[in-house]
Amino acid sequence: MPGCSSSPMPRRGGSSPTLPGPLTTILSKPLDRPRVGRAMEPTTQHAVELYRAGKIEQALTVLDAVLAVRPQDWMARNTRGVVLCRLGRANETVSIFTRLLTIDPTFTEGWFNLALAHRALGDTMAAADHLRKAVKLQPAQPLFSTELGSLLHGQGLLGAAANHLRRIILLHPDQASGYLNAAVSLMSDAWYGDAEALLRQGLQLDPQNADMAMRLGQVLLSCGRSAEAKAVLKPLAQRLPGHGEIAQSLERAQLSAGISAEASRTDGAPDGIVVRGPFSVLSGYGDLAQRFVRQMAGQGAALRLLGLTGAESWRPPEGNADAPIRPRAALSFLTPMLVEPIPGVPTVNYTMFEGTRIPKSWARANAAHDLVVVPTESSRQAWLETGHPDDRLRVCPPGIHVHPGDEADPPRSILAPTGRPIADYRVRILNISDFIARKNIDGLLRVWLRATSANDDAILILKLGKGGPTLQQEFAQLLQQTARMVGRRFEEAAPIAALMGRYDESGISTLYQLATHYWSMSHGEGWDLPMTRAGAKGLGLIAPRNSAYAAYLDDEIAHLIPCTTGPAYMPYSKAIYPPFQGIDWWNPDEDVASDFLIGLLRDKIQIKSPKIQILERFSWDFRAHNLLKIL
Repeated sequence: MPGCSSSPMPRRGGSSPTLPGPLTTILSKPLDRPRVGRAMEPTTQHAVELYRAGKIEQALTVLDAVLAVRPQDWMARNTRGVVLCRLGRANETVSIFTRLLTIDPTFTEGWFNLALAHRALGDTMAAADHLRKAVKLQPAQPLFSTELGSLLHGQGLLGAAANHLRRIILLHPDQASGYLNAAVSLMSDAWYGDAEALLRQGLQLDPQNADMAMRLGQVLLSCGRSAEAKAVLKPLAQRLPGHGEIAQSLERAQLSAGISAEASRTDGAPDGIVVRGPFSVLSGYGDLAQRFVRQMAGQGAALRLLGLTGAESWRPPEGNADAPIRPRAALSFLTPMLVEPIPGVPTVNYTMFEGTRIPKSWARANAAHDLVVVPTESSRQAWLETGHPDDRLRVCPPGIHVHPGDEADPPRSILAPTGRPIADYRVRILNISDFIARKNIDGLLRVWLRATSANDDAILILKLGKGGPTLQQEFAQLLQQTARMVGRRFEEAAPIAALMGRYDESGISTLYQLATHYWSMSHGEGWDLPMTRAGAKGLGLIAPRNSAYAAYLDDEIAHLIPCTTGPAYMPYSKAIYPPFQGIDWWNPDEDVASDFLIGLLRDKIQIKSPKIQILERFSWDFRAHNLLKIL
């Protein structure tokens, strides 16, 4: 009996650039049946029926009654383990199946259910190991390979995931769903040609499969074949008029085909640049796209704007974004996997990466693009490490500017966890980060816990974002893990104001008004807008000596922490951060960071103001002029 269901298949084009999530699981047969030769007691059968009817608590009550009479009932214990996993009691499930598998290590369904329990607990490495055992015991069972492929996909092991998902096609070549799942995995790894072939085979088996046809249209868009994509997507949109993603994909195909035709216009329209980016999305790429477009428009460049999912409503106040143009370049501000080339128009992508080299999938996606523009030498080296041609790489840093709202006096109405106004603390250190492993929030917390005491006149203002509905729970767990690792309670350290939820621009400005310093322990950055914003305000900066930081910080204007490189481990785990499979990142020296922090709190380290140097070196007017020259 399966204990958990998988998430929906990943979608393209409708969200910020991220890795896709798990694939759809095709559940053809339940695994709650007894093994051959073992009869299921009627009461256990009744529990299974209750489970299938959604009466989970009642099923557990029946099973407890069975085991009270027959504590060694093997099948009742198996079913009870599945029921407990469904109820969110995965720790108990692990104990049950571990015991059953000790008795009978050939119990294939036990390995499968144990894997689902470990997955529910977040231990994907153990889950993958158990699924491999299930596949080895029953290689002809498609569900096991499907679940293993889905799990490996989520871990970022895209090649291995595709191999397992392709096995499903060998086992059941007449089932279209197998072609779809394998194709989605290949799309995520930028194997567009192989994905297209599988999708076309799947559509021969199931011509009415809308998801498969939509994916085919998206593959064609990724390959710059917008006219073919339009031919696939238009009848699909007519058949399913309320399907948002199909409509968005068709809109992009139509826009691309139209712009392609405009490249050869002879009606006197000025040469211009098509710019695509997440202009209306609150993100680093969205901010960079808006800033560059405003500066280019202000310098007289004729522009045509496209959004992440289709047409774009945002317009620069400077104008120059609505008149007809003859496109001479298509500039995207996106990760390589989201770029959709326009036929007949040179493809340029402004992007960045935070590790020592880019993923192979990025290199494959970029191989068909005419030019890649990156903000720093660190990103340039990351592309060169994968063999990207040097003559198709350019470096153009963005500008840095003062946000007027950041300059106001700090409000006294915002209180620390102690009840004291945050503005009253002498040292107020800010960090704004997404709650992801690369930001090294665990390292930040370890250093704070080691270096500060409850008597210090200091506070850490930690703004966390993009963590989803479980952010508070996950952060609380990270605090507990950190306290155990350091051997000290957070009550013994200086206070932390952990802020979550969505903040508008005014709210973010308030955080900069409150801060005296900005501190990062990141494993690597493509640029780090919050750090540059803090520098433009003149806050004291503490940052790792790695990645993008080396482009705009030095020892004259910041306190830089030495780093080593190593595997991209998740916090307190040997699991690899999925986007960095096979890629190293930087590990800031926590001893040096602790010394910096102690020196700062004891007045042994003075604030270095980066404001003048940063603003002089990174003028937006100059940087936009450079980008226009590149184009």
